[in-house]
Amino acid sequence: MLCQPAPHEPEILPPIEEGQANREFAVAAAGVLHDLGNLIQIASSALNIVARTPEMPGSHRDPILHRARTSLDQAGTIVRQSVVRARDTAAQPPRSDIANCLADIATLMVAREDAELTLDIELEPGLPDTACDSTGLRRAVLNLVLNARDAMGGKGSVRIDARAVAGWVDLRVGDRGSGMPPAVLARVFDPFFTTKRDGLGGIGLPMVERFVRGAGGSVSIESEPGVGTVVTLRLPAIPEETRS
Repeated sequence: MLCQPAPHEPEILPPIEEGQANREFAVAAAGVLHDLGNLIQIASSALNIVARTPEMPGSHRDPILHRARTSLDQAGTIVRQSVVRARDTAAQPPRSDIANCLADIATLMVAREDAELTLDIELEPGLPDTACDSTGLRRAVLNLVLNARDAMGGKGSVRIDARAVAGWVDLRVGDRGSGMPPAVLARVFDPFFTTKRDGLGGIGLPMVERFVRGAGGSVSIESEPGVGTVVTLRLPAIPEETRS
């Protein structure tokens, strides 16, 4: 009797590992779609302002259209970076200027229809750059600002400040909104966990945490019902001797 080798079987991941990989992919994909949705909504809001007021003078209209283009440009950047990462293409070490990031966020928020929301930004002088992807940082901060807006019902001031702390940069985003009870606070980083009635949510904060931890940093949240919430992103600072 001839013995033949068994046909080669493709390697199959154990069900738990395969399920985990699928879930991580789903969370990452949902995060990209979530952030694209935010940027498209901002652009749409800006265009609606222009469409409703055709008599608006060019000095007012042009900056709003610029903000819409900025939002769509950032959406395009997210798509391009997602493709590059999928190809595993080598990239330059990440670097972010927090002042530039916050200036972009301020520009995007002014383009929205909720004119009763303001940003109160305070940066420590001489703040170092951070060792993280600039597009990812913009996405993270925009998510936090939009969460703060929702917590305050679209009205009020979102406070953003940043300072250097012994090799790190602490970036804080705070609001005086509804706050969160301990049971909700304990689950805010769980993907797809949300308290919104429409069930649309539960992606922003998990993606913020994923981004910050991927950069070697950490995220902490302080929240009190009826008082408000402060989210702190601790990001690695670029040492002075390596700055150019």
